[in-house]
Amino acid sequence: MPGWERTEYMGTLDRPGVLRVLGQARLGLLTLHPSPAQYEAWPVKLFEYMCAGVPVIASDFPLWREIVQGAGCGLLVDPLNPQAIAQAIEFVLTHPREAAAMGQRGREAVGRRYNWETEEKKLLKLYADLLQPETSVLEIASSHQAMRASSTPGTGP
Repeated sequence: MPGWERTEYMGTLDRPGVLRVLGQARLGLLTLHPSPAQYEAWPVKLFEYMCAGVPVIASDFPLWREIVQGAGCGLLVDPLNPQAIAQAIEFVLTHPREAAAMGQRGREAVGRRYNWETEEKKLLKLYADLLQPETSVLEIASSHQAMRASSTPGTGP
């Protein structure tokens, strides 16, 4: 496979191994091709990069744009354009101050917004609403939509 000779395959890593690798990373690449499943996805990898203070290069999907631009933690690219991806990688690697600032903003966004403490209350409320015997299907759907709207990056506290 082209480029494989420049790739260090690490196999499956445990959590400490992942943290070690992320601590050495200069950027996190998340360029998935467009598909309906990806447009609304909240990829764990994105938040792991942010938490580790690693600048992100991600596909320019609407939800990911809100997260990445909202946090100022990286660059967005057309995932079907290898030249755009290469230019973004080159920028991050040749602008270490900007890259460090992106990484720091990502880490701060996780501490402030994208963590269990902020999401826990919303999830528990959804469960409580679902368990209410008198709750109609329409009320549950409305509650779920309200929860999703409050989870939309940039609209929360």
